[in-house]
Amino acid sequence: MSGAGWKRSLSLPPTVRLVWHAAEPYPRDVSLDEFYARLDVPPGPDGLPSVIANMVMTQNGEATIDGKAAPIGTPVDRFVLGRLRTSADVLLSGVGTMLAEDVTAVVPEGDAALRAAAGRGPRLLAALLATDLAWSDEVLARRFFTDPRFDRLIITGHRPTPEQVRRVEALGVEVVRVDAGPDGRPAARAAVQALGARGVRLVLTEGGPRVLAALMRERLVMDYFLTTSPLGTSDPHALRPIGADATEDGRPLLLSRVSRYEYAFRDPATGTSLIESYDRFRIVYPSR
Repeated sequence: MSGAGWKRSLSLPPTVRLVWHAAEPYPRDVSLDEFYARLDVPPGPDGLPSVIANMVMTQNGEATIDGKAAPIGTPVDRFVLGRLRTSADVLLSGVGTMLAEDVTAVVPEGDAALRAAAGRGPRLLAALLATDLAWSDEVLARRFFTDPRFDRLIITGHRPTPEQVRRVEALGVEVVRVDAGPDGRPAARAAVQALGARGVRLVLTEGGPRVLAALMRERLVMDYFLTTSPLGTSDPHALRPIGADATEDGRPLLLSRVSRYEYAFRDPATGTSLIESYDRFRIVYPSR
C-alpha cells in the first residue's frame, strides 16, 4: 500500500495545539516558530553526548509503509524532523535506513539562526553505523554520499577490508572503526563515544528501529519524540518504531511524557477530520 499523500497535498499550518505539558501552561495554540524551538535535554551518561530519537508510526504501530517511513506523516511531521535536526550536532542512522530512505541530513534554511544561537555550525554531520562496506556503485551514488549540503562519517567495526574503506574514503567520506560485537555490528556505546571525542554534544537518531533499540539497550537515549499518524496500515512485516529488544535485562523502560502537541486537519481526499499527535517522552531506565 502507499501512504495517504498528505505530504503532497497539505500545507503547513500556522500553529499546532499544545494539549499537555509537564511544565508549561496548556492547552494553548503554539506557533510553528515556537514548536520545539528550544530543547532542554538531560546530559548523556558517563560524560557522553546526549542522544534523542525521532520516529513516526501509524495508529497500529507500524513505522514503515512499503519499507519507508516517509509516507506516514503530514508536513508537520516533516517540520518536526527538520526542527530536531536543527537542535542536533549529528544525525545517526543505520544502513537499513540509508538504503530505504536515501538519507540526507539537511538543516532547514530558516533555522540557521536557531543553530547559531546554540553555538552550532550551519551543517549537520550525518553518521552511518555500518557493519559492512561492500556496497555497489548504485549504493555509493545515493544522496548520503553525494549531497553536498551536509558532512559525512561512517562508523564501522572490524569487518570491512582496507580496500573497502579506501573506496568509500575516495568519495570524501571519513571512516572510523570502533569496537564491534561478534556479528561485526559496531557497538552503540562505542559509536557515541567516538562522536563525543569529536566534541559532539547532541546526537539525533531517526532510526532505523534496530539502531534505536540498540541505543536504548545501552541506556543512551534521553528523550524520545514520537509522531502518531491517524492512519491504519496492513503490513504484518513492517517494523515498529523500536524494532528489537530495547531492554538491558528484560525489565521494561518507562516513558515519562514531557509534552503532547496535536495538529487537526481534514483529509484532502475525503474531508474526514483527523488529528496527528507529537509526543515527547523522557526515558527512565530501571535501576541496576
